[in-house]
Amino acid sequence: MSELSPNESSEPAPSTAEELERAREELARHLEEACATPVTRGTQETTGQLRRLDDALLAAARTAEGIIALKQKARDERAVLTHVATEPDAGESHGERIREFRDRNGCEWRAWAVIPGQASTSSMRSLGDLSNGWLAFESLSGSGKRRLIDFPADWTTLGDAALEDLLDRAVDAPVRKRPSATDTTSPS
Repeated sequence: MSELSPNESSEPAPSTAEELERAREELARHLEEACATPVTRGTQETTGQLRRLDDALLAAARTAEGIIALKQKARDERAVLTHVATEPDAGESHGERIREFRDRNGCEWRAWAVIPGQASTSSMRSLGDLSNGWLAFESLSGSGKRRLIDFPADWTTLGDAALEDLLDRAVDAPVRKRPSATDTTSPS
């Protein structure tokens, strides 16, 4: 029997759903702490009270950022599961469905197939040309996203040069606007 080092644990890593639930509980605690800090109109708050409020709000903001990351992770996991469920060869590993390569300019890209899951008929119609799926390309530097509607089924086995040819045929994908802190605050 081997001994566990101080950094190892015999317990399995928590699932994303468990991590998300813990983060939500932590956010609620931080918000309750911030709301419990006595700062009322017409009274002089102490520097200590303001610092406690600042600390609680900062902790809440960091926890909220963590929740956003966990929600993205959960969304990605669902997409992988949906992809595995719709993929003819469900035995293929996740690493084989995502390819990373460098183009002739030295830019690194990640490519993966997006296959719409079990969407309703009306939402499938609204996908138009994308209803049968597409090959997504994302620059690892964050400088661009592209998609290719008509792509070969064996794209995962193509060499990097052939994958770059597919990238060249791809069109720019719309960039989703993510809300920033300034988008969610009201003007003073």
